[in-house]
Amino acid sequence: MALEAVEASKPTVVLFGTVSSINPLSVYLEQKRTITKDFLVVTDKAKNLTVGDTVVMIRMQGGQKYIVLDKVVSDG
Repeated sequence: MALEAVEASKPTVVLFGTVSSINPLSVYLEQKRTITKDFLVVTDKAKNLTVGDTVVMIRMQGGQKYIVLDKVVSDG
């Protein structure tokens, strides 16, 4: 029951998404839903995104806003 109560409060969670459009900005999440610009807070480090970039995000407590921290790069 305690675990369900914590999940119901929508605690902070780290997520990955893919930029699906730039103007207006939207990000497709791995949970198969798209987050639009009204719910995104973009940091200075993540401001130069392009379509197809993978980004790391934090869902703010309560689940209403998402902070786009940075784009993910691979060493490959």
